[in-house]
This record gives sequence, C-alpha cells and structure tokens, in this order.
Amino acid sequence: MKRFLQVFRFEFANTAKNKIFIGLTAVLLAVITGVLFFPAVKGESDTEKPAEVTSLTVIDNTQAGCAEFLKAAMTGYDITVIDGDRDSAEKLVESGELDSAIVINSPLEYTYIVNNLGLYDTTSSVISDLLLTKYKNDYLVSAGLSQQELSELNASAVSAQSVVVGQDLTKSFFYTYIIILLLYMAVMIYGQTVAQSIVTEKSSKAMELLITGAGEKNLIFGKILGNGLAGLSQLVILLVWSAVCYRINLEYWEDNMVISSLFGMDAETIALAVLFFIPGFLLYAFLYGAASSLASKAEEVGTLTMPITFIMILAFLGTFAGISMNDPENTLLKALSYVPFSAPMAMFARLSMNLATPLQAAVSLVILIASVVLIGYAAVAIYKIGILMYGKPPKFNELIRALKNR
Repeated sequence: MKRFLQVFRFEFANTAKNKIFIGLTAVLLAVITGVLFFPAVKGESDTEKPAEVTSLTVIDNTQAGCAEFLKAAMTGYDITVIDGDRDSAEKLVESGELDSAIVINSPLEYTYIVNNLGLYDTTSSVISDLLLTKYKNDYLVSAGLSQQELSELNASAVSAQSVVVGQDLTKSFFYTYIIILLLYMAVMIYGQTVAQSIVTEKSSKAMELLITGAGEKNLIFGKILGNGLAGLSQLVILLVWSAVCYRINLEYWEDNMVISSLFGMDAETIALAVLFFIPGFLLYAFLYGAASSLASKAEEVGTLTMPITFIMILAFLGTFAGISMNDPENTLLKALSYVPFSAPMAMFARLSMNLATPLQAAVSLVILIASVVLIGYAAVAIYKIGILMYGKPPKFNELIRALKNR
C-alpha cells in the first residue's frame, strides 16, 4: 500500500502541476466564463444601442391598401411607398439607391427584390404572413363579419395542456446527452494522458527500476488512479465553475431549454452519473494503460490504442442512436446497458429517462465493476510483460501466448 500511495501521489502531483494541464484548465475556465456571461454582457451593450431598422420600399399596384397595411403592421421596418413597376424597382436596387423593395401585383402575389439575400433574412416570410392575414380579414369583412367580430376572431388563442402518463423524455434528453459526451471526452483525453505517461517512462529505460522498486500492480494502479483523479478533479472544477456562472446569470439562461436542463439536474441524477462515470472511466483507463505498455516509443501509442478508441466511439454512437429513437424501450439501448464498454453511457441514459428498474441498474453496475476488476488485473499482467518488451510491438497471438506462459 505504501508503494502504491507513493506512485499515486507522484502521478497526481505530476499531472496537476503540469504547465499544459494548468494552462488548459485556465483556458477552459475562461471560455466557460465568456460563454455563460455573454448574454449579460450582450444585454448591457444592446441597451446602449438603438434597435436596427430595416429599410424597405413598397410599390403597391393593387387597390386593396396592402402598402398601408404593411406600413402599419411591420414594426422594425422603415417603409416607404412609391409608384413604379418591377423593372424600375430592380434598377433602383441594383444601383444601390434602394436597399430592398417589394412589388405587390395582387393581394396574394408580390415580388421581393434585394441585392444580396442574407442567410437570416426573414422579410419575405413576414410579408407573406401579413398579406395572407389581410386577405383573410378582407374576405371575412366582405362576407358580413363586423370589425369587432373580426378583432375577437384574430385574438382567439388555443389553450393546450399536456398530461404525460408515461415518460417525458424531453426533460432529460439534453443533460443525458451532455453527460454521455463528458464521459466520452474524459476517456479520450485522460486515457491518452495515462498512455503517454507510461510510454514516456518506458522509452527512457526507467521502467525496469520502477517496477523493481514498486511492483507492477502498484505502478499501473497508482499511475491510472493518480492521472485519473487529476483529470476528474479538473472536470469537477470546470463543472462547479460552470454552475456558479450559471447561477449568477440565471435570468439570462432560464428560458434556454438545453442549458437549464443541464444545470437543473436533481441530486439523484447526479449521483447516478457519478456512479456509472467512475467505473466506466477506470475500465477504459486500464485498457489504455495496458495497450500503451506494449509500445516502445510514443509514435506507436496511437496504433496500439486505436482499437480501444474505436470501441469507445461505437459505444458512444450506439448509445446516442438508442436514445434518439422514437421508441423508449428499444432493444439497442437495452442491450448496450449490459455491455461493460457501453453500460456507463447506456444504463445512465435509461436511468435518467426512467426507463430502467433499480434491479436492472444493479445488474448492469455489478457487471461493469466485475469487468473493471478483471480488466484491471489483466492490465497488470499485460503491463508486466509489455514494459520489458522492446522493439516491434507483439502481435495479439504472441501476447496471449506470453500471458499463458506467465
């Protein structure tokens, strides 16, 4: 235990004091601060600037009063009514004398003329809705409807209420996806950190001395848990700071479904996320550690860890596909929740959406923890073989033969 704690403390301190690690943490904190404070800063600056007004010229070739109706209804537009036709309007817009123009040919037909159509230009859709509204109103008035009755009709609104007797997946979908994404990113980033730490010591020929003094179990468990705790500490710092920034700017984000859903998780959901997050992270960390011990130089780490990365990607995509299906009880998500490589994501997704029973969660967790223990001890055996092997990485059958001969 003493040797393990020495390795653990060294790896944790070495990672936590790394300048790149500290710099990355500072940058991410700054980005989170900027994103979550952006609406407040933008809101203050917007109050200092007048609202932007769009210039629009209207040529009305009807006798229905469409131009005057648009002028009264289109707030935020500086509308000018002139005489002319389509050709003259096109020439004026092309020459730059007009920003944009519409030529109304009939109550339900018009031409929108603009020099450069912006990606978010909604003028045409606004005009279409307004002209259609005016046409319907005129038709109802001509049919004998009074102005008061018309006003009451236009003020009518539908009152709707949803009663969910099953599961409301809309409330949990966003934060479920984000938690799964966090696990995916943590494994990818900190798993590679573990791998690089191991191969760096091996390439420096220091591993023989370390394993002789500390033992292979203490080394690999100390390295993985030390690096893992440093990475998870960084993640906790980022999440706590995000929550603080969110609370400060709550009034700007409470109407945002995605953000409010993420920071609105209850304590039970957070506990479930941690419960499946930690063994899931350790499972992949052991795999990365074992694979990287077979490399003789840093350039070989990517090739050796590629199958692990591929498994993680498949687990992530499979889980996301499962929760995206319109069937909450789909077989894919159920099956993935019992596979160790995907259970941390799939079972958490089912639990957060109330699609799994406590018994099913317990079975999945037992399978996951048992897999972590088995893979952990297999990683120790591979680690002991790999750190003493130099040159070309062993093939899979050679590694199996070496494990049998131990």
